[in-house]
Amino acid sequence: MKKINIVSIMIIAACLSLSFMFSSCLKLQKDFNRTTNVDTLDAHVYTTAWGYIKKRAYGSATDTIFRRFYDAIIYSGIDTNEYIKPNRTYILLSNSEITTASTGFWAKVTINGAAAKSWKSYSAADVKAYLQYLIAQGLYSHYGLKLADVTFTTLTPLGAYTTNPVTFKFPGTFITLNSNPNSTMVVHVSNANTVTSQLDYPIVINDAINITSSDLEATNGIIQVVNSGNSVITPFIP
Repeated sequence: MKKINIVSIMIIAACLSLSFMFSSCLKLQKDFNRTTNVDTLDAHVYTTAWGYIKKRAYGSATDTIFRRFYDAIIYSGIDTNEYIKPNRTYILLSNSEITTASTGFWAKVTINGAAAKSWKSYSAADVKAYLQYLIAQGLYSHYGLKLADVTFTTLTPLGAYTTNPVTFKFPGTFITLNSNPNSTMVVHVSNANTVTSQLDYPIVINDAINITSSDLEATNGIIQVVNSGNSVITPFIP
């Protein structure tokens, strides 16, 4: 009888021990805080948008991807402090996006029907208005955007894009419904995952242009890059 009691006590003790162990494990699992916003690659550029543009324009002999974009900024006379102010989203165009023959910005945005040879083919005022259109007030990235369009305000003055002027004419057929008197832009995240184009759920601008390098984190905002070489962001919303 004593042996049975001893065995029973041992079994009860073992059960209590196991129960305590499992309950401790469950508590640890319940209290576990998982971080969901960690990037696989470091998206920080460790400088302002302006510092990043300058560094990758004339900072070295080999990395000049934003040289033509920098040239546009200097030629237009836009206040470079606009690229230092906080809580903004900056859309940058690569050299190929600007200079590619037949399909780049200079080829597609015409002056009286002719392609541009440089930024100086356009008026400085037109270039400035366009650069202002590529700056959004607010932070827009994959972390906050949805599948549905989000409309945001740019720095371009109201009324700048009520027509498609012949001296800075964007491609496509302009109709009154495309008029953009408030100088806004619409963006959304595409639900397309096309491995062949290396675009994984890209951000889409004005229902037409994909961001090719997204969500770079400057110290003063978000940088989005268009680098396809065959598309032009137009300020007219379909």
